[in-house]
Amino acid sequence: MIKTILFVCTGNTCRSAMAEGIFKKMLKERREDDTKFNVLSAGISAIPGMSPTPEAIKVMSEQSIDISQHIATQVDEDIVKKADLILVMSNRHKDYINTRFTFAQDKIYLLKEFAQIGEFKSTRNTDKNYEIIDPLGRPTEFYRIVAKELKENLEKVLDKIIEENKK
Repeated sequence: MIKTILFVCTGNTCRSAMAEGIFKKMLKERREDDTKFNVLSAGISAIPGMSPTPEAIKVMSEQSIDISQHIATQVDEDIVKKADLILVMSNRHKDYINTRFTFAQDKIYLLKEFAQIGEFKSTRNTDKNYEIIDPLGRPTEFYRIVAKELKENLEKVLDKIIEENKK
């Protein structure tokens, strides 16, 4: 049963923070019991305590999601152990976790790959189409594109998790 979902990106100030916010909102909208799920995010190169980028905060607020109080968290052994499912934004993030936390290899997926292929098996997919590009340093409009991409894929992820939890 999947209870704790961890989203991982580089700094935990854009993609993973946005994914966490979007996913939590989806759980509420679908009236899923909040106590059934623990949604976390972290970064492989996060500076603990950093706030999300102003662009990420703005784009999320446009969707009635408040991530302004989010604080960046560094990926560490404790958070990886807690997670039942780890969804990363790029192969670099997947490689980082696989190398440092070998015990977690069977629960790490590229977010888009998991959403679109949806098999509960971890692979090394080198297809760049499964990566979600980092919006850091880009205009707000690019953040909107990333947020849309996250939302579309997270809807599929949530469907799969709910289905898997019924088994």
